[in-house]
Amino acid sequence: MPTIPPAGNTEEVNAGIYVTLTGGAVLATVYTGAALWYNPAGLARIDKPSLEVTGVTINLQVIKNPGLLTIGDPPQATSEGAGFNVAVIPQAITFSLKLKNENLKLGIGLFNSSLRREFITEQAISPAGSSPEVEAYAGRNSQLNFFHISSGRAGRFGKNRKQKVLVGGAFDLVIASSRVDESYAIFYDKGEAGQLNASQVETLTGFGLQPKAGLQWVPIPEIRIGFSVAAPTYVFAALRRFSNGYSQAPPAGTPFDPDDPNRQLADGGEGRGGRGTWWAVEPGNLRLGVAYVGKWGWVEADLIYYFRLREQELYLDLRGFVNGRLGSAFRVSKHVKLGLGAFTDFSQVDNLARLPLATRKIDFFGVHLGILYSTREVHPDRQTAEKEEGVGLSIAVGIRYSHGRGETLGLTVPDQYNPSLLQSCSDPNTPRDCTPVATKVNEIGINLGAKVAF
Repeated sequence: MPTIPPAGNTEEVNAGIYVTLTGGAVLATVYTGAALWYNPAGLARIDKPSLEVTGVTINLQVIKNPGLLTIGDPPQATSEGAGFNVAVIPQAITFSLKLKNENLKLGIGLFNSSLRREFITEQAISPAGSSPEVEAYAGRNSQLNFFHISSGRAGRFGKNRKQKVLVGGAFDLVIASSRVDESYAIFYDKGEAGQLNASQVETLTGFGLQPKAGLQWVPIPEIRIGFSVAAPTYVFAALRRFSNGYSQAPPAGTPFDPDDPNRQLADGGEGRGGRGTWWAVEPGNLRLGVAYVGKWGWVEADLIYYFRLREQELYLDLRGFVNGRLGSAFRVSKHVKLGLGAFTDFSQVDNLARLPLATRKIDFFGVHLGILYSTREVHPDRQTAEKEEGVGLSIAVGIRYSHGRGETLGLTVPDQYNPSLLQSCSDPNTPRDCTPVATKVNEIGINLGAKVAF
């Protein structure tokens, strides 16, 4: 399998006006088409057909990790390690309606999850007068997309209308694609004392499945409880293409020795193919949410446990991690809501998806501010809103800021020509330990969402 570029963190999808308003704490209160992603049971509270286009997210990211590219050990020179990434991400569109059976509702959606885009360029030059003088350049452009085509059904369970229990399920067909372009060039005395070059382009397209299930319970009118579970996304077929090239040229006058690992060498290759597989590319999750609802608005707290059950060449990765979300919405008027939220986005290093230049482990903490305008009342208690006639339009805008700190492992370049010592710190076969590089990330996301109810 080709290298997959994990950003290290599990970002949620901006899937619904509720998510745009509160920042993602929606498990117990969601009732729009976004329930297909967060909690399928929420579909049971849809009383009118609706089309929801959510998801345009504009993401700006500033990264500081000086020393990502290092010359010598101990270091003689390090790269500046400053980066800036911008991405415009379409994330979700859903349609929901009531079936002939009044107690059953149907939802259909297209989601773009876990989209990762990174562009890294690094340069390090040894101090003047070094012998030899070393110039090193490295770069990587990577992205990862998961497209979910989702359908689900939900309904009310039991006869007690006061203590409502809603249950639902969904099933996703997943199309996964990744692309990694990487290259490096290293010159010793402008190439006279040696030179190395390498490049690689690698792509993977996979087709997978993910089932989900959930429930929402209203034990008393003011309290809502939500629970959902989603299995890891398992890819059952994969198509791979790659192209690479490598060359090394020792210092002029070096005797040619076919057994010398540092001899003059040029190589490259290209390949393509497909195969059946059973590989979990996205983590599964267990979610638990509790919300308090009043006439003034609502507040909700969600806890999410992510887990993997992943195999590659008989290797299993069973580690899990937990994130939390807190969101609230306040009724400014019938048509206007103000939302506030806070969240964590913790990270795990994925041993099965090594990067050619950098593997990150960064934990994020963030806050969210949202505003919603709607021609109808938007509230978890839907009875009043659903009695209104005509077409309803809702538009939401959310701004989220997050700060992350952690570690990045980079590329170490020998200060003397020796290709056998050139190594990526993310390589599990590296002959020595690599020093982690302290990394800071500041990120701003602008989320846009809209919904039309008929």
